[in-house]
Amino acid sequence: MKGAGRACGSIRVDDAGMLLRSRAAITAILFSVSLCAVAQSYPSRPVRVVVPYPAGGGIDRLARLLSPSLSTALGQPVIIENQGGGATMIGTGTVARAPADGYTLLFTSNGFAVNVLLQKSPSYKVDDFVAVAPVAAFPYVLTVTPSFPPRNIPELIDYARREPAKVNAATVGQGSAIHLLNERFEGLAGVVIADVHYRGTAPALTDLMSGQVQILFDTVGTAARQVRGGKIRALAVTSAERAPLLPEVPTFREEGLPGMTQLGWQGVFAPAGTPMVIVERLNREIVSAASASDIRARFEPDGLAPLRLSREAFAKFAREDGALWERIIRSLNIQPE
Repeated sequence: MKGAGRACGSIRVDDAGMLLRSRAAITAILFSVSLCAVAQSYPSRPVRVVVPYPAGGGIDRLARLLSPSLSTALGQPVIIENQGGGATMIGTGTVARAPADGYTLLFTSNGFAVNVLLQKSPSYKVDDFVAVAPVAAFPYVLTVTPSFPPRNIPELIDYARREPAKVNAATVGQGSAIHLLNERFEGLAGVVIADVHYRGTAPALTDLMSGQVQILFDTVGTAARQVRGGKIRALAVTSAERAPLLPEVPTFREEGLPGMTQLGWQGVFAPAGTPMVIVERLNREIVSAASASDIRARFEPDGLAPLRLSREAFAKFAREDGALWERIIRSLNIQPE
């Protein structure tokens, strides 16, 4: 075709293609330089970490434990802000609506992907966030009142089948991790156990110790002291290996129910769209802080262990954990409130 490759104006088409490629390269270089500038200047002011739970709880203590190390590493104050209430909707929604600049972060737990499924008008979607870093993981333990006849999981299953009216399971509310663990256990064991919902772990544990309810799933860190004091008994832990705080207690896998292997977790998220250079910086500093020997030593009394996963692996872990609980919620037909 005559004229092909000729100028459009005074620039040849061939030259224009080269120019376009050059412009794309220049744009990429400028973008890269801009990202480097962002990374080098971040953070230039205090970083706010929202904990969507009341002050004084386990995740709040963990956030405050890590805060000094992160402040030192980042060169700016890391301020912990409690915004409890609304089944974590208040605090989590605050972060979902925050600018995606790395200055407002969410420090939350495995309820992050579950709670949003249980609300008619949730304040956030999981996709509103990007995973930043895992912090810690912990197992649950199935505990029973001291006078309860079963001494192990096979005996509990047999007893629940023979005497279903004599087995009540405490929870800390419909749709809570403890409630869902109860339901998961019932499905895997082929038993039906009545749920008794409480407003928190403390009253549930009180009634377990007094025999008002017979079984309770609890975190190992919360239950260990009462187990060692003989106020309750532990039948099995949900970790793949025995828990260091309760080394004498078998795993569910050892007891013949490998499907009950499950960890709770805590980690940090940022609003979706946060520059990846900032996310990666935060990931490095948080993982480093959580892995320090002095911090690990303070994890142990709460039954926690550092969750050593890359950022990508943590994102995948959190998605898969949420999908698992979503399947359980759907199968039980638990309706949003």
